[in-house]
Amino acid sequence: MLTIDTNIWAYYFDGDCPEHGSVVRPVEKALKSEQISVNTIIVMELAHFLVKSLGPQIGGEKLDQFLRFPLMITDFNYQHTLSAIEMLKKYSHLGLGGRDATLLAMMNGAGEKRIMTHDEALKKVDWLEPIDPVKPA
Repeated sequence: MLTIDTNIWAYYFDGDCPEHGSVVRPVEKALKSEQISVNTIIVMELAHFLVKSLGPQIGGEKLDQFLRFPLMITDFNYQHTLSAIEMLKKYSHLGLGGRDATLLAMMNGAGEKRIMTHDEALKKVDWLEPIDPVKPA
């Protein structure tokens, strides 16, 4: 199981992002060989990014493509909220924010450790196994 963070999805779908070229191959390889996990917060965060950055038409088309991928999407419920609050309290000193705490709550609850991300705060969480496909400039 592999969680893919919103920033990686944003780079994947926005061909104008400088990071786009670095993430396409790793994301496509993961989609073919792994069960990919996201939560409903990631879905909404990506929808926001795509519509704002690419416009309602193109952004909506990219979001439709994303939603057709064979993803395991975890609904974010009240229990996840409580767990995310605990994660936020535990890891905020690393620069972790509320949306990142929702990922930690989801991953911790599912026993997941691997995450594809370019987020420096998430890379500092001691129990995660971060994978950053973005090549340094």
